Amino acid sequence: MNTKTFISENGLELIIKSKKSAIIFEIEGNKDMKKYKFIFEFKPHVFKYLFEYIESEARACWNGLELKEAYSFSSDYNEYYDKEFDNNGYLDIIDNGLEIERPVLESNRLYKFDKKKMQSFLYDFDKRLNRKN
Repeated sequence: MNTKTFISENGLELIIKSKKSAIIFEIEGNKDMKKYKFIFEFKPHVFKYLFEYIESEARACWNGLELKEAYSFSSDYNEYYDKEFDNNGYLDIIDNGLEIERPVLESNRLYKFDKKKMQSFLYDFDKRLNRKN
């Protein structure tokens, strides 16, 4: 499993773990934090590097990965169902950042991607970056 941590401007640590067939976002810190929603704000160059890193890891995880617009509920990354926790998590791309709501308080896991959700996430992430240039 590959792991890399990105520290946001507001001091939060976004941990990205990649393994065969999954990329997982976690938050560093006390898993008992009584907070569901986190906003990770990055400097523009770090935000761009975050995209490049995630895309590289995703291509290593899944053969034939393509950046595609969401075409169904199962490919829309905004909401995902976490089977292990039997609850939903949420993700939005904001200006130079990510807003993530984790599925449960009892875990540091914020989001777990499958290939379809990763493709639409990277598509929207890339669109957001290119609008700024």
